Amino acid sequence: MAERKFGKCLVIGAGVSGQWAAELLLDRGAEVTICDQKDEANLAEALERFKGRPVEWVLGTRTDEAFKDMELVVLSPGIPWSFPGLVQAAKKVSVIGEMELAASMIQVPLVAITGSNGKTTTTGLVGHICRKNKIPVFVGGNIGEPLSRFVLSRQKVQAAVVEVSSYQLETVNIFHACSAAILNVCSDHLDRYSDMAEYFRAKTRILMNQTIGDLAVMNEDDLLLARKNTRAIRFGFSRKKRQHHGAWVHKDEILVVKQGREVAGRAWADFKLEGIHNQENVMAAVGLVLGLGLNPEKALESALDFIPQKHRLELVGEFSDVKYYNDSKGTNVGAVAMALASFKPPVVLIVGGQGKGQDFRLLYKSVHDKVKQLVLIGEDRDKISLALAGAAPISIADSMAEAVRQARAAAPRGSIVLLSPACASFDMFRDYKHRGETFVREVRRQTRAA
Repeated sequence: MAERKFGKCLVIGAGVSGQWAAELLLDRGAEVTICDQKDEANLAEALERFKGRPVEWVLGTRTDEAFKDMELVVLSPGIPWSFPGLVQAAKKVSVIGEMELAASMIQVPLVAITGSNGKTTTTGLVGHICRKNKIPVFVGGNIGEPLSRFVLSRQKVQAAVVEVSSYQLETVNIFHACSAAILNVCSDHLDRYSDMAEYFRAKTRILMNQTIGDLAVMNEDDLLLARKNTRAIRFGFSRKKRQHHGAWVHKDEILVVKQGREVAGRAWADFKLEGIHNQENVMAAVGLVLGLGLNPEKALESALDFIPQKHRLELVGEFSDVKYYNDSKGTNVGAVAMALASFKPPVVLIVGGQGKGQDFRLLYKSVHDKVKQLVLIGEDRDKISLALAGAAPISIADSMAEAVRQARAAAPRGSIVLLSPACASFDMFRDYKHRGETFVREVRRQTRAA
């Protein structure tokens, strides 16, 4: 198939996604302009990368000038539709995302994973199972390498496995996942979406181009997803109820069912992963690799030694008979509720940051049932305090060091100290990784000094 050629193209956003989209467009002969509201001082690395190459730059406050005479606009996922001039431009020219651009050029099956929580673990797990069974795949997307980089590499694989965010799904049109998973949809990003219905519509766009021969892996415990129709073959997974075609958890064993018949099973205690959310991730990953032709027994066996991701219910250590867990990637209320469901009380919980418009009252019952002490940090700590008043005793900390000190003081022997913030991190930290690393460093520093 001949490679598509491009004319004048505008890339909005000079982050990692935008840079790789620009690289791919340059490779296809496009005239590329990169537009960003940051100034040169804040984009030094990107400017250096394209130095001496045929790229125009439009920076700072004059970004609305960049749309003139463009044939295609590639929007980075972190850029909202409120970007100056974007809505008007979309009436005249196609606006797509980096993933849509790259997906239009790949010749192998696309395996796509989305959800409010668990995307990164499930994507990594699918890649792990495939590698153990000598199935060459690309693994990336919203994590690791952008899909554009894979296209440029011309790497020979049997499938591309990608994590996909709701932001990326907003701009898909022809994106076609032969196998797609929606792990869950819970309250998140309500600073970007008007309500849960709009957020749900964005997530379920992953299914929009699937046909009768494709595979849709769906969480049947999620009420919205259980009611969502799909043209594809449905592989349901559940921690609560038997599936006719899918996987479920029965007496602490993951069972795979095909057309009502159990065909494989493995005790949860055999896996290195912890937490009930990871039971869901394993079931989803198994469903996806079955779509690549792997048998269910081999799929379960290959998942056994998968090592948990950092910052997602990561056991930091046990000190003075108290276990410390780093769940910094738990950036919404659904993730925190799932984390709490994985532990027996008492739990000392560190929560807070930028709340993204979420309703923290949704955590009230989980906190009331499991939490001995709440330690609140960050920009929206007062909102969280109001929402959870009465669910558990509350204290306020101005730093992660102080939060760990307060948590240690409140944690009796045999308890859990859990950082699961339910919030974005950018008020106090570079990102969720920096937040998690700071927590781990403080736990180890303070427990050594004790």
